[in-house]
Amino acid sequence: MTDPTRTPRFRFWLWLIRVIGVIVPRRLRAGWRQEWEAELRYRELLLADWDKLNWKTKFDLLRRSLGAFWDALLLQPQRLEDEMFQDLRYGVRMLVKNPGFAFVAVLTLALGIGANTAIFSIVNAVLLQPLPFSEPDRLVWAWGNIHNGGNRASVSPLDYLDYRAQNTTFEHFAATFSVPASFNLTGSGDPERLQGAVATGNFFQALGVNAALGHTFLLENEEPGRDQVVVLSHRLWQQRFGGDPSLIGKTLALDGKSFEVIGVMPAGFKFPRDAELWTPMNFQIAAGMKQRKAHFLRPVGRLKPGVTLAQAQADMDAVAGRLEAQYPESNTGWNLRMVPLREQLVGNIRPTLRVLFGAVGLVLLIACANVANLLLVRASSRQKEIAVRMALGAGRFRIVRQMLTESMLLALAGGTLGVVLAAWGVDLIVAFSGNDIPPTAQIGIDGVVLGFTLCVSLLTGILFGLVPALPATQPAKLSETLKEGGRGAGQGSSRNRTRNLLVVLETAIAVVLLIGAGLLIRSFIRLQNVDPGFDAANVLTLRRSSASLAIFATERWKQTRLPRCIYQCRVRSGLT
Repeated sequence: MTDPTRTPRFRFWLWLIRVIGVIVPRRLRAGWRQEWEAELRYRELLLADWDKLNWKTKFDLLRRSLGAFWDALLLQPQRLEDEMFQDLRYGVRMLVKNPGFAFVAVLTLALGIGANTAIFSIVNAVLLQPLPFSEPDRLVWAWGNIHNGGNRASVSPLDYLDYRAQNTTFEHFAATFSVPASFNLTGSGDPERLQGAVATGNFFQALGVNAALGHTFLLENEEPGRDQVVVLSHRLWQQRFGGDPSLIGKTLALDGKSFEVIGVMPAGFKFPRDAELWTPMNFQIAAGMKQRKAHFLRPVGRLKPGVTLAQAQADMDAVAGRLEAQYPESNTGWNLRMVPLREQLVGNIRPTLRVLFGAVGLVLLIACANVANLLLVRASSRQKEIAVRMALGAGRFRIVRQMLTESMLLALAGGTLGVVLAAWGVDLIVAFSGNDIPPTAQIGIDGVVLGFTLCVSLLTGILFGLVPALPATQPAKLSETLKEGGRGAGQGSSRNRTRNLLVVLETAIAVVLLIGAGLLIRSFIRLQNVDPGFDAANVLTLRRSSASLAIFATERWKQTRLPRCIYQCRVRSGLT
């Protein structure tokens, strides 16, 4: 009987398995080849009697034999995993071997990535994330406007009630006092001065926010006798009352009056700014609530589904026309100017954030150029090592991947340290921003920001890693480097040109940043030197959250015709 292992078909399949085995991971190759050669010998009798087999048996044998190729493909992830860990181990050893280089590179990248992360966290919270309200695109802010002059005035209570009753485009039309309200909390621990807000009964319904515990007040709470209720912020509930859920239904003493706690708002809700509690507005308790000349309310409304801002503006203009005809003494020239709530909250800070984001992006490019220059110098000293590895059979892609792995390690280390710096930087920026950042913005290092940092770190690693990797692995330099011991290749003209281009790029970006900073400083100095039109020395501004003061300020504004109602007291020189 003919030895089946001597047949051409058997030898062909045996050769094919050995060829396929080249793509199998090295540590698994011997076992894989032994397994499939045993499978082949198991089917040697079928291969010897190939001419006697029917087409179905031949097809099944061919399919099973090609399974070796499929099996080898399934093992490819393990091969890539082995090579990846090998690259990582080698990259870590190279960085540990040069701690000074690694420290400078990581610190440089950390500053650039950290600045981008800090600014992006604010940009994300202010500009990219939707407002933390239900269907925020339907929310509208309303400004009092006289003679269509683009004023930003408040609205009188009686005018507000007429706008609320007569409009046909708003689902809810609410308002708050234009100045924060202050309350003295007594009777439960140490007395405490709290900042709050007085709002109409439909305020929370207009914003589309529900209480996390209990419920919010409604329109019927504007009626006398039903207005002694209060809704607490989540922070006040936690810090002052220890998060006690049984607080709902109990009473608190605010300014000597008893208020029933009916709800606690969700964590992070602080609208208006820094409000720690909310009480309903009573339109009957003060004389100022019954005057059309006392402007101290700030309306906010929710449009009906399908209603546009232009339709709402036309509707309110019609209401304003009727009020002007009915009350010419107080309403001549007055109307409401509709502004999207998002534009009202972020419109002023949007250009500033864009400029800052662009500036820190340029700073990151400078950091990348610096690290790329460092890697170019380092690659020069490793030129002989790279040439020897390529001469021994390592492909150019393999060497480039190794160098990119090292740059990725630097970038990820810089990104990790950058997140730490960004967490500190965000708190610093928020502290110095004052009231410029909207109260609805929930700024922090969240998953979106961490994802952005990871992407920036990876792109940064690729950007400054490719610059030295591609020139260092050019095949044309292989023989030259080996002949000259690696020194001549490191001083080649192409490498010097790359380094010179990086220096030019850094200088150009730095000049742009310096010019922009100089222009901003000059603008700030000019703003500081603007003449306000009056002697500001020893002048203080006082503000009280009461309707009587609003009436007084309105009358004073009519006499002085100042652009904004202010109550000023001149203090004698030397007094505080």
